[in-house]
Amino acid sequence: MSTKVKLTITAILTYCVFAILAITLGFLSPHKIGMTWSVFWYIAAACIVYYLWFKNLVFQRVLFYARQLKLTKQDLETMLPKLKKNQVVPDPNRRHLMAPIFNFPLQGLDILDRKLADIIKDKDIRKFH
Repeated sequence: MSTKVKLTITAILTYCVFAILAITLGFLSPHKIGMTWSVFWYIAAACIVYYLWFKNLVFQRVLFYARQLKLTKQDLETMLPKLKKNQVVPDPNRRHLMAPIFNFPLQGLDILDRKLADIIKDKDIRKFH
């Protein structure tokens, strides 16, 4: 099973658990908070789950290509020109189950993803699945 399918299944199950808990426990009940707020929170939760799905997909792809190219954490840091002090670049030599949510932005992952995609074009490296 590909990484994208695993992350998609995880995201869908996470949202379903949220919706079931919201309905069962009634904390988003339209009778308590109103229909507008109930709809808002269901849509907001779906957007958050989608953001985390996308960020984890890009994160796993970056780590996959970094491992294929045998890059280190320091190599990835040099690819990011404007790295803030509180941002921690993921280490390809360690196992990560999830993308860092707060200390590494999606923008940094996107930059790394584009740069690694340019590097692997010339090399014989299998595609990320």
